[in-house]
Amino acid sequence: MFKLLDKLKYFYKLKFSYQQDSKNIEKLTNWSVLFIIILDLFVYSAIEMGITFQTATLNNPDTKVTYQCRNIVKNPVLIKDYNWYEYRNVKPTPYKNDYIYTDGKTAGSQNTLRAIAQKELDARCAQLQERIEVIANTKELNGVRSSVEALQKSLNSYNKDLQYIQNNYNTTLFEKIAHQKTENSILEMDLESKNAKIKYDDLQQKIAITKKSIENLKTEFSTNALVVGLFEFASSNKDKILSDYERSKSHYFLKKSAIIVLFLLPIVGLFYWQMGVQNVKRNYTKYIIFKNIFVISMAFLLVNTIRIIYNFIPHVFIQKVLMFFYSIQIPFVAYYILLALGILLFSFVIIKLQSANKNKKRTAITFIESYKLNKCDICGVKVDYVKMKFCPNCANALQAKCSFCGEYTIAKLEYCSFCGKKQIG
Repeated sequence: MFKLLDKLKYFYKLKFSYQQDSKNIEKLTNWSVLFIIILDLFVYSAIEMGITFQTATLNNPDTKVTYQCRNIVKNPVLIKDYNWYEYRNVKPTPYKNDYIYTDGKTAGSQNTLRAIAQKELDARCAQLQERIEVIANTKELNGVRSSVEALQKSLNSYNKDLQYIQNNYNTTLFEKIAHQKTENSILEMDLESKNAKIKYDDLQQKIAITKKSIENLKTEFSTNALVVGLFEFASSNKDKILSDYERSKSHYFLKKSAIIVLFLLPIVGLFYWQMGVQNVKRNYTKYIIFKNIFVISMAFLLVNTIRIIYNFIPHVFIQKVLMFFYSIQIPFVAYYILLALGILLFSFVIIKLQSANKNKKRTAITFIESYKLNKCDICGVKVDYVKMKFCPNCANALQAKCSFCGEYTIAKLEYCSFCGKKQIG
């Protein structure tokens, strides 16, 4: 593993640093830096639009099974509510194709996207929507809503008058009753000492009748054949729709991730290749240009890769552990344990890395001492590191072919004695 890290480190130094003396590098002007930044922004926007376009060809589960559809089947009891917002929503009227939004999008393009989304809509969700529209446009059921609203206004008025009598019956009425003239009312509603009880009882009767009428209308709505049919359809398809949606989501993620990777790989490869070409040609300006856009395109690929890895990490298990501690009302303990596990894991890795580094240094010192004494660092037999390629006693490799110049150099020394390049492996 540590050899792999060394190779990656060397690979980075070799490919991601300009292979020329810094004194001979042509310095970039301020304007050049500015335009490189603008180029970076352009490349970022272009790649983002490309990813959006490529993934738009997939059937998005949120388009197939809309939030509206999921909300209905999750709570079908709302269907029996006469005042449910779905019955009051007006179907959006398409704009004329020459209309332009403030953000520059045309109504024509929006109408086209809406039509595509409607075609991709799940058949069961489409049927739910059709049934909702039928109920919303049925005159009889629409009349229920209007009647309830009118009765509710009357009920509010009756309650207001009743409250007025209740607030004044034991105070103002009896304070002024001694001074009133029989033909004049001392309060609103022509309220007098003689008719106060009559009006009070009348209002209570009206309130009871109005409430009963409202309940009857609500029952009439909820028991209507269209409403009952919609409720039964949503209830019977609930589990299937939601399970299909969850399955589609997982498939959609994998397909989307695969398309993004396939879209990005040629771009990343092209920019990486050009970066290497310009490095060999010693063209610093072009090298910087391609390095910048390579890093941007690579960032998209890296983010997508992290998402894929995260999708397969068993984070559900971690959530269940946390929920367990929540259930026993000591949630902070879960975070203590999680924190401790993280510290232990990273401490273990860091200690191992440091230990490997120490061992590497110790091995290097041992070899150098053996090299100075012309002894094999494995078996201790006398050898000649300059003339011999292998130890005649244990076949330990004393020389290795340089991967850059092709000459044989001391195998366990970091740099080639002919070209000075650092050896890989």
